[in-house]
Amino acid sequence: MESKDNLVELRSVNLTYNRGKANAYHALHDVNLNIKKGEFVIILGPSGCGKSSLLNIMASLELPDNGTVMIDDVDILKMKAIDRTGFHRSKMGMVFQSYNLISTLSVLDNVALPQIFVNKRKREREQKVMTLLERFGIKEQWKKIPSELSGGQQQRIGIARAIVNDPSIILADEPVGNLDSESANNVMQIMSELNKEEKKTIILVTHNPENVDWGTHIVHMKDGKIVKEEWKDSKGASREVETSMEAEKSGFEKIMEKFRGLSEKQIGILMEPLKAKIITESFLIPYENRQIKLIEESIKLRLAGIYDTRTLMEQLDKNEEDGGVGLDSRIAKKFSFGIDELIDVAKKVFGQYSSREKAGFALQYLINQDDINIGAEDFEKVTNLIQKRIENQISHLEFKDLLDLPNNAGGVGLNRRTVQKILRNMDLILIVGYGLEARQ
Repeated sequence: MESKDNLVELRSVNLTYNRGKANAYHALHDVNLNIKKGEFVIILGPSGCGKSSLLNIMASLELPDNGTVMIDDVDILKMKAIDRTGFHRSKMGMVFQSYNLISTLSVLDNVALPQIFVNKRKREREQKVMTLLERFGIKEQWKKIPSELSGGQQQRIGIARAIVNDPSIILADEPVGNLDSESANNVMQIMSELNKEEKKTIILVTHNPENVDWGTHIVHMKDGKIVKEEWKDSKGASREVETSMEAEKSGFEKIMEKFRGLSEKQIGILMEPLKAKIITESFLIPYENRQIKLIEESIKLRLAGIYDTRTLMEQLDKNEEDGGVGLDSRIAKKFSFGIDELIDVAKKVFGQYSSREKAGFALQYLINQDDINIGAEDFEKVTNLIQKRIENQISHLEFKDLLDLPNNAGGVGLNRRTVQKILRNMDLILIVGYGLEARQ
């Protein structure tokens, strides 16, 4: 995918913190990434997946163990430290989750600071700053210090400071993570306008899937790797590329390979922590690491039959101070009932029913879960394929191909999004259901 339009090119980038020490941590694994000029890139993933580390490498704030980092056709790893600093200052602006404003300086002086480093005269830089403050609706706050402003206002100041030197790239690390929904929407709207109207390339890191809608190029990260990329055209249509070499295997097939030779009951016991993790990731919702661990632990207890639905709901809803997860009560209720539905269909698929009945239960769950629309003429075909998948007569890849292939080629001809939804939830049913009855 190399192109002269690429503004950022990363090749085989690895990053290890505390390298050579007992507490060494491999944050990035062989990362390859192309970013074109004018894209609005969203780097999405859970806390600790390496997305901020990746952003820092592009900003030349971190140096990788090895690999190539090209920014606007310049290999920044071959530059001297002082040259990298100057390059960053001329090409990039950074926006941070915690704003990083200087508490003792006024709004005007905070925004003007980058102009001082490029030797702009006082009158010139102040005129430019006031123009930006007016554009972002905070001109009247120019004399105030950051502590006198709201979080949304402080973040707008941070954006103004990031673009005051007119960089071509804006790097944003969780820029709306500390904001309420209205302020967050305002900040994302500003980012979108900078991208669309001024053609600036935006690279934004987030753990919140809601922010994906703003992007044109979505980079999904997990465990220090890019696992999938998605591009949207001007009409909102998207195409996806899964980068994992294991993409042709389902999660269920990978798990079964690891546990080959064990009894169903043994596998059921060993799989529970993994099941809890997979369910959490499938239903989730971006939360802090501590909350995610509590959710996984609660799901394990639900799978083991120690928690019932009400107990799970109460644990998810309970305040963090009292040892709970601290979810909103409505989310806790939806989450708990959603898990109940998943467990129920998984039990049926692995229960004492005919293969046809099992396929019917699974298909009804798939339709209800993602509001999938399958035409009457395709309903029978999809049911047959689900039945074969449950009976392990076809692999994950064969299942995918037959759902995706057009009718005249022997397939069902479903659109790609529908196929992905069916694959994801069918895999979830198989993972959760395997060994569940034996375990309980």
